[in-house]
Amino acid sequence: MSPRTEEQFEEIRNEKTKLIMNTALQLFANNGFDTTSISQIAKSANISKGLMYNYFSSKEELLEKIMMSGMKEFMHFLQVKDNENIKREELLLFINGNMTALKQNVDYYKLYFSLAFQPKVSQILHGSFMEIFEKVIEIFVKYFIQKGERKPYVKARFILALFDGIGIHYINDIENFPIDDVNEMIIEMI
Repeated sequence: MSPRTEEQFEEIRNEKTKLIMNTALQLFANNGFDTTSISQIAKSANISKGLMYNYFSSKEELLEKIMMSGMKEFMHFLQVKDNENIKREELLLFINGNMTALKQNVDYYKLYFSLAFQPKVSQILHGSFMEIFEKVIEIFVKYFIQKGERKPYVKARFILALFDGIGIHYINDIENFPIDDVNEMIIEMI
C-alpha cells in the first residue's frame, strides 16, 4: 500500500472536520452549548478527544466555525458587482437563493436556529455575526437609497428581520407555511 498523498490527507481532514461540525451542531442544538462537552462530541463522532483538538482548539472555536459556515452559506447568494449601482436582480438572487437553501436544508436550519438563539452562543458570536450582517445591511440600505426609499435603513432592517422570522416559522410548520407566497411578498417589497 503506497503512502497517502497530500490531496488524500486534505480530503480526510475535510471529512473529519465536517463530521465533527455536524455532530457538534446536533448536540449543541439538542442539548445546549453549555451542557455539551468536547468529550461528548468526540464520542458521538466516534473519534478520540485528542483528535478533536487537532481540528479545533476549543468548543468556542468549534461553535464559531459551525455558525460562520451558516453565515457563509447565507452570504454566498449576495453577489453585488458595484456597490454604487446595486441591481434588483442581485438582491433577488440573494432572497431566492436563501429561500431555496432553507427549503433544501430544513434539518440544518432547525438546528442552526435552535443554536443561534441560545444566550451564551449569541454572546460568543455577536461580534463575528454583526460584522458580516452589517455588510448585508449596508448593501440593502444603499439599494433602497438608490431607489429613493424614504427610510432606507428601516426598510433594510425590516426585510432582513423577515428572514429570521420566515426561517423559524417555516421549520416549525413546513406543511402549512406558505413559503413561496411569502417569498413573492418579499420580492414585491424590493
